[in-house]
This record gives sequence, C-alpha cells and structure tokens, in this order.
Amino acid sequence: MDIPFSGDAREKKAKPGFCIRRIVGDNIIFQRAKKEVETLEEFTVTGLIMENGFARGIKGKAKNGVETEIRAKVIVGADGTSSTVGQTLGHGISPPEHQVIATRGYYSGVKGLSGNIELHFIDEVMPGYFWIFPLANGRANVGLGLLTSEKQKRKIDLKKLQEEVIKNNKIFAERFSEAKIEDAGIKIWTLPLGSHHRKNHGNGWLLAGDAASLIDPFSGEGVGNAMTSGKIAASNIARALRENDVSEKNLELYDSELWETIGPEIRTSSNLQRLGKFKFLLNIVIGKAATKPKVRAAIAGMLSNEEAKKQLISPLGLLKLLLT
Repeated sequence: MDIPFSGDAREKKAKPGFCIRRIVGDNIIFQRAKKEVETLEEFTVTGLIMENGFARGIKGKAKNGVETEIRAKVIVGADGTSSTVGQTLGHGISPPEHQVIATRGYYSGVKGLSGNIELHFIDEVMPGYFWIFPLANGRANVGLGLLTSEKQKRKIDLKKLQEEVIKNNKIFAERFSEAKIEDAGIKIWTLPLGSHHRKNHGNGWLLAGDAASLIDPFSGEGVGNAMTSGKIAASNIARALRENDVSEKNLELYDSELWETIGPEIRTSSNLQRLGKFKFLLNIVIGKAATKPKVRAAIAGMLSNEEAKKQLISPLGLLKLLLT
C-alpha cells in the first residue's frame, strides 16, 4: 500500500522529504557550524570538571593521546545516545521499555526500489518494523527496530534476525537475491525514546538531541527534535548568560519550553506505538487504507501533521476509522 506524502505536490508548497546517509546529513550540519564556531576534531570527551555542584568544563583526549581540559560557562551534552556528559551526570540510560535497539546496513542491488520509504510490519519483528529506505545511486538503508524490553524478553540477536528476514521472508527473498551489503556490515544502534522524560538540565549543563532522549516513539525519527532542542538550548543559554545565572533553577526554562514544543507530538506518538502492538488492529487499518481513499488520506495527513495524528488515534477517530 502506498501512502502519499504531502511534500510530493509542489503546488501545496510543502517541504519535500529526503533519504540520505547519516554521515552525509551530519556533515552538512557540521560544516555549517564550523563557519560560526571554533571546532576541535578527533577529540574524545572523557569527563566533566565539577566545582561546587556546577559543571565548569570538560576533560578530554586528543588523537595523539594528549589530555586537555576546556572550561566554559555552560556545558551542552549533544553527544548522542551514549552521551558521556549525560552518563557522567547520572542521566544517560533509559528504561528498556523506553528504548529501541535498531539495526542498519547499506545495500546495493536491492530490487524494486522506488521513491518511497518502505515500512514493513512483519511477524518476525512485531511490535517493531522492518524498513527499506531508498538512497542515491541505487543504494538502500535497510534495518529493523524493536523495543529493548521486547528484545530482552525474546532473547533476539537482531543482526541475525535481519539476515534471516532478508533471506527467508517471501516478501524480501527475491528482492535481495542479488543485493550486496557494504563492507561495514550491519550496525546496531540504541535509540532513547521521548516517551521517557529524561532530566536534561542542571547547574551549568544541558542535554540536547539523543542525549536528552527525544526520539519519536512511533517513527524512530530523531533529527527534527534534536534540531529543535538545539535551537531552544541556544536561546536559553544566551538568556542565562545575560542574567549571569546558569543555575539549575534558571535553566529549567529550557526544559519547560522544549517539552511545551515537542511534548504533544511525542505523547501522541507514544499512543500510536502502543496501538501498533495489536496486530489485529494494525491489519484492520492497513486493510481499510488499501481500499478506502479517505483512510489513506487520513494516514497521509497523520505522517505530516501532529493535529491530524492526534485526531486519528483518539477514541472517536479510531471508531470513525473502523466504521469507514
């Protein structure tokens, strides 16, 4: 079943969607940042400098092994899922039920690619999903994701599961019969979900992006919320510096503004994630969407509009859907 994306229609003036390799997207942002700030590459942060209960800087090591301390008025932990800043402060681990373990491999030679992203809700991965995202030059980003709590319960080796799905599932076996995975192979990633509201600020420090556990619980997308958190962090740091007050109490405004902005959509996505655990309900929705233009349009709206998503999964919205 194809779900149209509103960005496909130029006359609607909607932003299009793009599938790019993670390293490409990261580099675009990094190169832009280098024009505005001083950067230090090939440097590993190993800890924080704490004085009188305040974060006053970071400790780190350069590629040549030389250890360095860098001081700052505010420390921002934007260092990803395994945030050194967050873990040092005791706020770097999400509960298993609020964390996804995902695989990813880059393949060439996958048959049947189109301009669409593919989400497959298959028995082997439920209540997660298997994906195929088209990339440039005939490549594809292929992976699957599952709640950590579910992985632990079922004792699954996700790399092996991905290989088995590609080889044995009748939907994919022929499509991948001539496919080759890149030398890096299948990688494993941990995705901390926004359904767990992680502490993200304190005396002299903030957490942003994946380090703050902001990933959408339904789609697994994290870039948008990460960029939003960075923007809100910057404005609150500037305010705190003007006021000469980088205390936890003053930086609490960052948390309240951030969750006022992204909280409603994350809560809606959390509800969608829970609904996705019920296979029979998922089958009903997909079945209706395949034959009913109104249902298909409702799902398309849900993918690009938070209010439409909220209406669709409300009790009244679900009832309308089932009766359509």
